[in-house]
Amino acid sequence: MTLPEGTMLPSELERKQIFYWLKRISSYTAWNRILGYYKAWADTVEQSVRIAVDKGWIKETGMPESDLIAILKALSHFEEGVRRLRSGDKRVFKRDANGEFAMGNIQYNYFRELLHRIDTGDMGIDEAHTPLWDEFKHTLNLLGRASDECWPEIIESRWIGDPSRTVYGDYLREHLPKMPFPCPLPDTLEPNNNLLIPTGKNIPCSGIWEPIEAPIKKGFSLFRNEDASHGPFKPAGCMNYLHAGSPAPQASLETTDANPNADVTWRLLWRDDRYEDGTIPAEEASYVFLEPQTVAPVPVAQVVVPSNIHVAKTGQAAPYAGRWLVENDLQASVTLAQGEPLPQHNGRVVRWVLAES
Repeated sequence: MTLPEGTMLPSELERKQIFYWLKRISSYTAWNRILGYYKAWADTVEQSVRIAVDKGWIKETGMPESDLIAILKALSHFEEGVRRLRSGDKRVFKRDANGEFAMGNIQYNYFRELLHRIDTGDMGIDEAHTPLWDEFKHTLNLLGRASDECWPEIIESRWIGDPSRTVYGDYLREHLPKMPFPCPLPDTLEPNNNLLIPTGKNIPCSGIWEPIEAPIKKGFSLFRNEDASHGPFKPAGCMNYLHAGSPAPQASLETTDANPNADVTWRLLWRDDRYEDGTIPAEEASYVFLEPQTVAPVPVAQVVVPSNIHVAKTGQAAPYAGRWLVENDLQASVTLAQGEPLPQHNGRVVRWVLAES
């Protein structure tokens, strides 16, 4: 391929930084951290609903019980995504039926847009009868900042045919120096065997891929012949985290005066096989994230109030007869008589919420 005139390409130092950065923001450590902020936000909503119910404001509050149920259901998708990622399943980053993070993000996006509309005066809310409204905004903001650091580069694009998500240009030139990196910075991996995929053909494994200057041959999905797979290869754009089973995208490029997309050959630099053996790489213990700068989500003060929302843990006697739902998996339920012990769910101790008596 021939690069457009003036195409910006990363330096060797920047290639090392981008490689390390993509590993960091696709890690279990990163997404489990985001989950912590998600839980803090959901806890705020739960307490708000409890207080509103106790005070008789459930018809006035801006956070009714239906919102809590929707958020807990979305949270269960995010929790499942983190659990599956911990076992090595990278399909959770996709947009198909396996995309737990995308499904878990639907409610978050809805409330983020709702909050924006309220803040800009496009719509109103009865703040006086919406308990913990400031805490709701605070925990949602923290979740957004944590998510935005990782989401745009790692979660699969919504539309088939979109170009690659990570592009080298003015933005990365400005922000790479602001990111935390270890010293010395690990070298970019140089694979022993070259795996090359052209735009439009399916990616065989999730990992970090780099567009390279190589001939694009029509009608092939992989090639390993002497002409194509020799090296050394020159980068033809920016590394990206690409997803197994999805078509290889065009490369997003940036020149001095344009943002063209180009058909390219993608070369696998690193197959993401983390966690498949049950371990977390030692490198993740040193990961540092930019946003938010709080060490952990700020917990909302526990408010103990009577409420008609009844919650009990595995092993406790059901205080009321009726159908009980797993708090973060509302598709799972059990019907118990008063006094019967609440069971485990999938072998885990969980919290149960009374749905109906």
